[in-house]
Amino acid sequence: MKKFIKISLLVIVLALIGGYIYWQQYKKGIVKNSIENAISKGTDSLYFIHYDSSFIDEINGNASFYNVRLQSDSLQKQLLQFDTASSATIYNIQVDEVSIRGANIPGLMGNTTIEANSIYIKHPVVYIISSGKKEKKKLNNNDSLAIYEKLLGKFKSIHAKEIIIENGFLNFADKSGEPNTALRSINVLLKKFRIDSTRDFQNIISYFIKDVVAKVKEIYIKGDKNQATFTDVEYNAPGRFIHLKKFQQKNSDGKIIFDVNNTTINNISTDAFILRQQLKAEELVSDGGTLTFYTKQKNNTDTAKDEIEIDNNYFDEALVNKVSVGNTKILIYNRAKPNNEPITVTNVKFNAVDIQKLDSGTNVKNLISSSNWKLSADGFSFMTENKRYKIHVGVFDINNANSSMRIKSITVKPQFTEAAFTKSLARQEDLYNLEFNNIELSGIDTRLLITKQRLEAATANLQPVVKIYRDRTIAEDLSSKVGKYPHQMLQNIKFPFSVKKMVIKNGMVAYTEKAVVSKQTGTVFFKSINGTVSNVTNIKDLISKNNLLLLEASASFMGVSRAHTVWKLPLNSSNGAFDVSGTAGGFNAVSLNPLIEPLGMTSIKKGTVNKLTFNMTGTDQGAKGSATLLYQDLKVEVLKTDSGDVKKKGLQSLLANVLMKNSNPLNGVTRSDEINYERDKTKSFFNLLWKSIFSAAKKTVQKL
Repeated sequence: MKKFIKISLLVIVLALIGGYIYWQQYKKGIVKNSIENAISKGTDSLYFIHYDSSFIDEINGNASFYNVRLQSDSLQKQLLQFDTASSATIYNIQVDEVSIRGANIPGLMGNTTIEANSIYIKHPVVYIISSGKKEKKKLNNNDSLAIYEKLLGKFKSIHAKEIIIENGFLNFADKSGEPNTALRSINVLLKKFRIDSTRDFQNIISYFIKDVVAKVKEIYIKGDKNQATFTDVEYNAPGRFIHLKKFQQKNSDGKIIFDVNNTTINNISTDAFILRQQLKAEELVSDGGTLTFYTKQKNNTDTAKDEIEIDNNYFDEALVNKVSVGNTKILIYNRAKPNNEPITVTNVKFNAVDIQKLDSGTNVKNLISSSNWKLSADGFSFMTENKRYKIHVGVFDINNANSSMRIKSITVKPQFTEAAFTKSLARQEDLYNLEFNNIELSGIDTRLLITKQRLEAATANLQPVVKIYRDRTIAEDLSSKVGKYPHQMLQNIKFPFSVKKMVIKNGMVAYTEKAVVSKQTGTVFFKSINGTVSNVTNIKDLISKNNLLLLEASASFMGVSRAHTVWKLPLNSSNGAFDVSGTAGGFNAVSLNPLIEPLGMTSIKKGTVNKLTFNMTGTDQGAKGSATLLYQDLKVEVLKTDSGDVKKKGLQSLLANVLMKNSNPLNGVTRSDEINYERDKTKSFFNLLWKSIFSAAKKTVQKL
């Protein structure tokens, strides 16, 4: 009897165990068939779902599915590959594990509802392949219900307190398989999720507006012209911010043009971002990085754009009220000479407010011209094409809010000594050493400056220091200088600019020349130059309204006399017309010896210059006018060189003083002499001015 009982109990236990095992397999089969049939029917047999194994605990409401695969029919793939007109999209999904905790298992098995505390999705890999047709269709409620029915079949609702996605991968590709967008290492926490047949597409997505925190290791986007990579991206809907560790954009040649670190977008409108692909936020803050530009080639066939475009794959439109970008480096490459070192601008900082709406395809030029912004940077340098000069632009800032620009200095420095420069020349040429300090521009039209590379300013203040050197001991440059007057050369500058009023403060101009005979140098210089230049422009439409450049300036001549000059230069003159007048005087003539001894081989022993007055008009052909030189007690010596030394020519000095009128006025008569000087077309504009004044002065001094 006892043996029978034992055997009976054993049978019962085995039956229970067998029943349990059978039930486990049966319920797994029910669930599996239910899910597979739902997906197949819901998608008109275009998709099939499979999984390798599962675990179901109906008591605790837990279910897990392993190696889940949602795949499209192979025939559909072929149709998509060859049907270019198709607008279909194929989904291929594989998940290592899908776990449901605290679920309504009967509802799940009955294929009616999913109610759960949590849904855990481990390592989902999603491939989305599109036909490539870019036609956009706005979803309506009926469309949304159709999507729901196809994807969820007979499930009437899905409700979870939280959904966790761990280490996901999402890839969007065209029918060739080329990825357009890829998201790697996706981690998502979505709270209070509910979806049912009454909720349309926008309501489904709305969970991403308020209750989701998503982190993505890398986002890759390939646009029509550029490709971009976002690294360590965090989207926080409750906190209303987006943060990315790095943003990198490459052009069509694969060259990096944008490389930015640690960017945060604060107070973002999550509904606009998710529902309408619009970027609306209060503030964008970035540590900065590297921005690269490639200049246009000079040939007409070059269609490449210099500006960096914001690709339309990022967002449809954007409105960010404030932008703050920290320490950034800007590299400017010459596309025609790719092996040259780039122009490098360091420590660039940018702040902007009240930025206008930016549509897709907006470029950097439009971004900058549409807001109130400030930009500052350290200086940068570059070499001229002939490698003779190094140009350096000092610390500068531009303020769009008050239309101003400040530049500490702009210098043009020769890369040769005077001797080395002369040795490199076959013909005479000026060597320049230029400094323009404390440059301030106001009333700038920044829109024109950024979008059209056209500078228009109301005023400009600067302190110029100009030094010029010429060695007369080598062969002259006998080429024609016609068309090279200052106002003519102004029109040849390719960069269009206009300054209504330029103020010169405490400037200096010095011209040094090495003489043929003495082999020594002499310098004429003007210090403490102060004045104004009105209507400085090469813009034709502005010249048609006002063609006169007017310069008025005063200066210290050779440190011994105050000089004043007025220049009137018609900017549209076809023959180089000009009008120049000036006055100088009140100095000891002996103070001119450092200039005239090496250059004129003449020494002034005594004399006083009381006043020089001149006025003249001219063209490319020469100058006409008059000059009056008032002086007294003038006595000179004529010099010669002897074994390298400069000595007095006794007889010629005597004759010079005999043939010279030592004063003006003389015997109560004041002499004025006319200027009628024919230009040497191989000489410069300033040579014409000097020779014209000297010719009249010479007539005044000579007796014959």
